[in-house]
Amino acid sequence: MTLIEWMKLYREKKSGCSASLIEHIDLTTRLLCQYGDCRLRDAGKAYCLGFIDFLKKAKTKQGKPLSAATAKVFQDCLRAALNEAVREEMIERNPFVLINHTERIKKEEQMMIYLTIEEVKRLRATECRDGMVKRAYLFSVFCGLRISDVRALRWRDININGGQTWVTLRQKKTGNPLWLPLSKQAVECLPERCETGSEVCVFKLPSRYTLNQIIGEWAKEAGIDKHVTFHSSRHTHATMMLTLGADLYTVSKLLGHSNINTTQIYARIIDQTKVSAVNKIDLEFGESNGEA
Repeated sequence: MTLIEWMKLYREKKSGCSASLIEHIDLTTRLLCQYGDCRLRDAGKAYCLGFIDFLKKAKTKQGKPLSAATAKVFQDCLRAALNEAVREEMIERNPFVLINHTERIKKEEQMMIYLTIEEVKRLRATECRDGMVKRAYLFSVFCGLRISDVRALRWRDININGGQTWVTLRQKKTGNPLWLPLSKQAVECLPERCETGSEVCVFKLPSRYTLNQIIGEWAKEAGIDKHVTFHSSRHTHATMMLTLGADLYTVSKLLGHSNINTTQIYARIIDQTKVSAVNKIDLEFGESNGEA
């Protein structure tokens, strides 16, 4: 079996997974075709290193180099496919175990974009040209759901138990179940239910590009000078909950993280905010060695 044949079989095995994963497999397979096919058992360390180098030089349809984040997605997709080949006993060992982390593509560190509570209030008070986009974004701000889960949300996923509204779903990204209580603010963001049937989508949203374009325009109209995309709503929810005093473990569970270390980054952001706030005292009063 060739590597390309295995990638196609791997795609079939993942057919029940998210659309984004299937798209990543398809794009990775296409890039492997451009790089050069080989027998699956011959896809060793040298082949994988060559593919990594190929990704670093690859370009988009617009002629721009692939970003490190995008190239890493394709690198990791191949690594995952080879892991599956090991589990299926098609090969004895994944050649990626022989590749140092320094030789692999790393995602560039990006500044996390999130809104302050005051900015959320300004955004909510500002008109948006697409009311459904506004509702969906603010809903995510108040509950922390990813865009993939907001798109997939059905009315059957929303239930009331003992006066509390809950969302129960299986996360698209991780496949893990999530039981999420909704605040009144989140419930108020839900659109009016016009269609009957439990399988009807709660939010009907445009493509990701159009969605983020609308959100960017809306944020600018609200006087927010940040690169605001839909995903910033999830970051906003996490930092807002920690700012309001929720503990890290609780926030981790609300976000559906399986590892609390993933949530730790938000705690560091809050710590930096606290330090900045305390330092404002020195700016206001100046340094002084005098005694009180």
